[in-house]
Formats: sequence, C-alpha cells, structure tokens
Amino acid sequence: MEQQGKHIIFFDGDCLVCNRFVQILLRIDRKKKFLFSSLQSEFARTALVNIPQNIDSIVYLSPTGSFVKSEAVLKICEQLGFPYMTCYLLKILPRGWRDALYDYFAKNRYRWFGKNEFCTIPSKSERERFI
Repeated sequence: MEQQGKHIIFFDGDCLVCNRFVQILLRIDRKKKFLFSSLQSEFARTALVNIPQNIDSIVYLSPTGSFVKSEAVLKICEQLGFPYMTCYLLKILPRGWRDALYDYFAKNRYRWFGKNEFCTIPSKSERERFI
C-alpha cells in the first residue's frame, strides 16, 4: 500500500490500552483520516524503516513526518479537530517531561491493564481502515 500522503497510526496490538485507543479513534475520526496497523505486523516492519526496530510506542506517520510517544499522541489529537485538538496545548510542556510520563505509563501498562487475550474483529466498514 502506498503510504505517501496517508495518516497511519501504528499501535501495540498486544496492549489493551492501545487497542482501546484505536477503537475510540475509529469512532471519533468521522472523516476517516487515519489508517491503523499493529506494530507486530509485516507492514509495520517494512514501513517503519526509519524507526528503531524494538520500538514499544505508538508511531504516527503523517504526510509531514513520523512521530513517536507523546509527540505522536499530540499530533493525532491535533488532526482530530475540536474538541480533541485542545489536548495539543500540552505541547507547551517540555518534550522530555511528556515522554518521561509516556514511558512510565508504557512500562507499566501490561501490569496495570493486562495484555490483549484476543483480537477484536472489526466491522466491515472498520476493516478497510486497517493495513
């Protein structure tokens, strides 16, 4: 699939929080701007050549570049429009602080919320949004 000009969100398919985030995005992204792919997919391995192989973070590829961790989340919120774009105001915090909080959450997410034991089967209309 040609990825140039696309908005692709790569997420941890084993993470319950990440999967829930994708489900929320599917519901609120009325313009269907975003496409989704698991970090564990073959597509991710080939598409994320400029991202470290062992990345344990959300990755957002947009027409303007690639973003990871807190920057990815903020850029996604910015693309969603009002009221979600107000989260982008957190950009005023130093990136090091934001990423430290992101890393702390990411490090503990399996312990706090567990791992995905099964795959959610997307509806027919949602399936076209997954790569």
